[in-house]
Amino acid sequence: MKLMSNSIYTIHGMKTKLSFIGLTSLFFILFSSCQKEDDLSVDKIRQENQYPLNAKLERVLLFSDIDSEQPISIVAEYEYDDDDRISKVSSPMYQDGEIAGALRYDLYEYNSIGQLATITNYHANSNSPTGFINLKNYSYTYSAEGKKEREYIEYPQINSFEYSPFKYDNDRLARIEKYGNTNELESYIVNEYGGSGQIIKETSYANDNHPYSYTEHIYSEGLNIKSNVYAGQTMEHIRERLKTYDENHNLIILEINELSLFSCTMSYVLRYEYYDE
Repeated sequence: MKLMSNSIYTIHGMKTKLSFIGLTSLFFILFSSCQKEDDLSVDKIRQENQYPLNAKLERVLLFSDIDSEQPISIVAEYEYDDDDRISKVSSPMYQDGEIAGALRYDLYEYNSIGQLATITNYHANSNSPTGFINLKNYSYTYSAEGKKEREYIEYPQINSFEYSPFKYDNDRLARIEKYGNTNELESYIVNEYGGSGQIIKETSYANDNHPYSYTEHIYSEGLNIKSNVYAGQTMEHIRERLKTYDENHNLIILEINELSLFSCTMSYVLRYEYYDE
């Protein structure tokens, strides 16, 4: 398959401090959004591209928009171990529209009870004898009950690190904190849950406790079909994420629509392909 380019778009987080949005406004927004999503939810669960229940992800393709038939690139390809766990995720490198090697890859390792223990990231580098350098390492620790307690990220090339403790309330993930290599709190995320036990809002705060962005999630038949992202001094609606599933609830399309005129990123679409076995 010949692809258009080797571009892979990324979303950059915003760090502007924002004003507080009251709970009354939140309830109004959520109610209005849910009312408007009745028709949308019907279209977001489709029979096309039907895959088996709990299918294994094979690859993710990047498209410029929802109507495009020609992918820009392969974002990620997935490999699995004998226990059907992800063992490697790689991103191809392109030359003249053709795959010419790997741009980067991640190796996954698990502990003795099957929990994800580490992810080791390598990126292509022509100055390295192996052709790759180790840019980032993730490691995870868990509680006795199996809850993820901490994510630690090491940057070996610059001798730096960051880490995120996970805080729970009534067995629900309530707060994720982020610390840098000075061991000082940099930011944190607070989750809010609806009556069905699903996260309906994630609010990001700076270390001075001022919110700088929040995301609202909308569900249909237990699936997250839409997420709205707000940021800026006036909490402008800057982005929406639309998800489409097959009838076995495998995610097959993710649409990222940038809504702000001042956004530094572009709208794009990801399509997910699974193994048929």
